[in-house]
Amino acid sequence: MRRLTLLAAAAIALGLTVPASAGSRPEVGVVQNFGPPLAASCHNPEGIAIDPTGNVYAASFAFQPVANICVVNRAGALVDVIAVPAGPTGVASLLGELFEPSQGLYVLDFANGGPGNGRLLLVNPRSHAVRVVATGFQAPNALAQDRHRNLYISDSFQGVIWRVAPDGTTTDWKQDPRLTPQPGTGPPFGANGVAFDRNQRFLYVATTSDAKIYRIPVVEDGTAGNLQLFASGEAIDATQGTTEALHGADGIMFDVRGNLYVAANSAQHPAPGLPGELQVLSPEGRLIARYDGLGQNDLDFPASLVFHERALYITNLSLTDAGVNSKLSVMGVPYPGEPLRP
Repeated sequence: MRRLTLLAAAAIALGLTVPASAGSRPEVGVVQNFGPPLAASCHNPEGIAIDPTGNVYAASFAFQPVANICVVNRAGALVDVIAVPAGPTGVASLLGELFEPSQGLYVLDFANGGPGNGRLLLVNPRSHAVRVVATGFQAPNALAQDRHRNLYISDSFQGVIWRVAPDGTTTDWKQDPRLTPQPGTGPPFGANGVAFDRNQRFLYVATTSDAKIYRIPVVEDGTAGNLQLFASGEAIDATQGTTEALHGADGIMFDVRGNLYVAANSAQHPAPGLPGELQVLSPEGRLIARYDGLGQNDLDFPASLVFHERALYITNLSLTDAGVNSKLSVMGVPYPGEPLRP
């Protein structure tokens, strides 16, 4: 099993020792396949969520009349498949997910990527009932929730962060040209992964096409402040002597120490290999660690990630090989994830 070249440096930076074995707990810094192959049941898994018992929900970016959500338990067994029918466009293509125990499983439907066709859905994992919470998006991609139960949704084509109130009322919370697809080497998506910091003072947003992470201050009255650049892949490579930093920045998630984990879906370091790796930014925006798997455990266009205790689960979108390698991965982490909603 391969550790990435910066793993030793990461251990020093994060103040930990990397164990040689962790028993049933995933080994820190080692990426391994988790659960069964998903090509047949949930091909091109993109969104990911987890419930308090450790069930992982992987959503299929399907472009089909029905898109599935695969439920894999903590032991790695596929225990359920939830079918999500398409809306008026006739195709369902599921992206970001969020599990809230008292509410259910939120999932975003990209549909066909046309203006107004995207949907926010709420799924009951037990009954499989699907309810439309809000519509009118173009490319809804990722979502986060604040302590008031408002949902924040990134729209990758319109360059908008939408806010959906608990009653379904939808407002344009933040719009900025920098959140639209930009010239660059990454996939042509603008605003993608979103995550709040520990105190919900900022909403962080990854922009995929130009390998950047922005943050948006949350003003006292709940409105959005000015967009601030937190990290740039180009700047990191120039100042830290790295390559491929934040290339294809997709899903993002904080740990309890304020380190930001990024699914860099297109990074290849070292090349060749399947595209994608996990990269970790310090609270100051420095690249402090990067991870990948080896051989059959290689990450393959990692799209979204979610913490559960000392494990990090990742969807492999398998975009460049037509979904053949659709799968989940897991990696042990030194610190648990930041609670999704304080």
